[in-house]
Amino acid sequence: MNPLYLFLSRLTKKLELQADLYVVNKMLIIYFVNLTGILFNLFFGILALVYNNFNLAWFLLGTTFAYIFTLVFLVISKRHNISKILITLISACLFIYLLFTGGTGGSGQLWLLLFPVFTIPLFGLGRGNVVSFLFFMVIVLCLVFQKYLPATQTITSAYAIRLLAAYTVIHLLVYLNEFLKFHNYQVMERSIIEGKNETRQKDEFLSKLSHQIRTPLNNLTVVSNLVNKSKLDTDHRDLFDTILASTINLINVVNNIVKVSEVKIEKEISSQVNFDLYSAIDNILKLFRDQHKDRLELNMHVSRSIKTTHIGDPIRIKQIFLNIIENIIKANPAGKLYIEIDIDVADDHDHQSRLSFSIKCPQLQLESDDYGNYYSLPGSDLIKEGTYQPDDYFIDFTIAKKIVEYYGGELQIKSSDDQTIISFAFLLKKGASGIPKTDTDKEITPFLQIKNRIELKNANILLVEDNAINQKIIILSLKNLVKNIDIANNGKDALDKFGTTKYDLILMDIQMPVINGIVATKKIRELESTSNTQTPIIAITANALSGDKETCLAAGMNDYISKPFQVDVLVNKMKMLLEN
Repeated sequence: MNPLYLFLSRLTKKLELQADLYVVNKMLIIYFVNLTGILFNLFFGILALVYNNFNLAWFLLGTTFAYIFTLVFLVISKRHNISKILITLISACLFIYLLFTGGTGGSGQLWLLLFPVFTIPLFGLGRGNVVSFLFFMVIVLCLVFQKYLPATQTITSAYAIRLLAAYTVIHLLVYLNEFLKFHNYQVMERSIIEGKNETRQKDEFLSKLSHQIRTPLNNLTVVSNLVNKSKLDTDHRDLFDTILASTINLINVVNNIVKVSEVKIEKEISSQVNFDLYSAIDNILKLFRDQHKDRLELNMHVSRSIKTTHIGDPIRIKQIFLNIIENIIKANPAGKLYIEIDIDVADDHDHQSRLSFSIKCPQLQLESDDYGNYYSLPGSDLIKEGTYQPDDYFIDFTIAKKIVEYYGGELQIKSSDDQTIISFAFLLKKGASGIPKTDTDKEITPFLQIKNRIELKNANILLVEDNAINQKIIILSLKNLVKNIDIANNGKDALDKFGTTKYDLILMDIQMPVINGIVATKKIRELESTSNTQTPIIAITANALSGDKETCLAAGMNDYISKPFQVDVLVNKMKMLLEN
């Protein structure tokens, strides 16, 4: 590999930890001009000493130390604006001096042609053009009044004209290059924005389409379970079974829509709050410990060097662990399951740290398709019989992968003979310890104790659903199984009822007018933060695109079920939260 490329690559990655891309480009130019200035001035300074040109030697060695000072100042202070002004002034003084002394070989005037090469990219098109033009005017004045200046070498008019012409051509070429680069960047940026808008519209369409299809499919499925087939004659029973089979086929089609949807991680809408990393992750692990307590052992080890809170979006971090651990459990459907999570500091800075995360689990037998989707490898007996369906073994790490990549990390999966290690790392800003929590921090408060155990038949349920048909279907399904069901038509109505009535469990829709289910859940958790209990919330939603489940759970819900669903599955989830 090219040594210069390797050096610039490492330097760029190091600078990207300190500033954004625009500032990094400026700092790279300053570094390059400083380093080349130090090397060339030092070389020609020593050469001037060899030729006994002591005045030139001391001047070049002096500018060498000036470049070194600018470089040290930049490294320590990171103030690139002051550094670029210093380096421009030092270079201008050096070039003017060489203009009238000729340097060590008598052709030092040629060095001033480099001035527009670094000043225009360094200051930008507008200011760089002005700086380069002002230096050009200074050179013109110096040449016009050179007989009044203490010059050791006289420049003829013909040579001066050629020198100024060369400077003008170089200035125009550099300006043209920067202009074209800026123009191409704008065109590319517009294309990216248009592409993102088209993709967002596609995803919104898929989300709405999935939602609109799933709601009537759910009603068909639930009503089919309520129909007493024994009252139908043979012909009508066959017709009914045909309708049910067609419904199941439609469900499979909708599930395929989910798989082709792309996960979108919008960094702009992510909340940046002061949070405790251990508590945020442990809250998610508690969900899995409660749901799979008979066979799952989850251990988390946090390095002692992680002593501060962090500033970031805890929801995103929760989504990563939700996605990874849920897929590990799915890939190991039976038997005792041990999962170890290690969190350490990979690189520490004054205001931020690069944290490394490692998740160890039993070996995942994975295979991937042409689209980068992972599948757990079924047993050889199922493969021989041909009785397995690939969708039953679908392992989707897309959510975790997208979030980690969006924040500058890389999700890696490595398997050995007895275990699989899923690892990633990314930057988090250090937070202030001991500061009071704001309203946005309350969503990351450690999970409270679930209310006392209660049997399903004695439960008082709040159903939050804006669709009247959906309300009727769920009530028909549950009315003989629970004590009471109250209806809330939207999130605001749910908050009003929650404030006046004690409920044992809440069934929450997501897409609703006034206040949606996610916001309503966060508000409920805020209201409960002053007490020592937590009302279980199950999301019942037609939102089933990739990432929706993780969003619901990370917002504070206890479980999730997507439409269309089987009533038995919903009842089992309710029993687990109420009775366990």
